[in-house]
Amino acid sequence: IFVLLQVFNEYNARFLRGEWQIWRGLTKNPLYLFISIGTMVLQVIMVQIAAPVLTFALKIHPAGLSWKQWLICLGFGAGTLVVQQILNRCR
Repeated sequence: IFVLLQVFNEYNARFLRGEWQIWRGLTKNPLYLFISIGTMVLQVIMVQIAAPVLTFALKIHPAGLSWKQWLICLGFGAGTLVVQQILNRCR
């Protein structure tokens, strides 16, 4: 969950003065998109593919996450976008 919270918060952190359109200008920076998507892909690889190898070292389930658990994690991550918009509205 922590990595997904961080990735979604990167989008919030692009604008720090209460702007509403956090997606504006996103396609103008391909390096930002590459890093963001790469972080997500590496997270999935580490959780799903490397889980059997890291099971004993990290005390994680060898099968990785189920699709329901992934949806919960994505929900928490995307929740930061909603919370930021609520905070912007309260200003």
